[in-house]
Amino acid sequence: MRPQALLVAAVAVATAVYPLIVYTGIQQVGPAILSLVLLGLLLGRVILRGDYHQPEQYVQLLLVGGLCLLAAWHKSETILRYYPVAMSLGFSGFFAISLRSEVTLVERFARVFVQDIEDHQRQYMRGLTCWWSGLLFVNAGVAAYTACCLSLSLWTLYNGAIAYLVFGLFTLGELVNRHFYKKRYAQRHQAS
Repeated sequence: MRPQALLVAAVAVATAVYPLIVYTGIQQVGPAILSLVLLGLLLGRVILRGDYHQPEQYVQLLLVGGLCLLAAWHKSETILRYYPVAMSLGFSGFFAISLRSEVTLVERFARVFVQDIEDHQRQYMRGLTCWWSGLLFVNAGVAAYTACCLSLSLWTLYNGAIAYLVFGLFTLGELVNRHFYKKRYAQRHQAS
């Protein structure tokens, strides 16, 4: 594996286990240094993936980067807890903004694997884009509640495990739904 690919993987893992890093790092290095490390992870992920070419990335950089700088400035653990909120809102916004264009975010992902996409598939992906945007928006609300109203350990449990479980179950449900959608479409197509 190339060194850049290893670095991208390391940044992705660190971003995914962010709540555990906060939970253990708060006592070890304090919120100010931890905030700057997290800002470095965000910048590293964007630069290594080349996402800085996409305008919607600037929204995430401003939102999440600003949050990290604010947490560092105030040396605030509480502000650090809002990182998952900002990430969820940012990604929800990405999905929602892509609905205004001809090619949605889900379709962009799909085009990595499939080049020929039919109109009915494009419509399905548009609906799925709406669902992802909504799920991420709801997750941002729950994450905000855990940040302001729950203990650090419960915040870590939700944002480091339960949220991922919810996203995984949603993805699994979508895969099952897609299977039946394809089957129904094939049956309708044969009947006509």
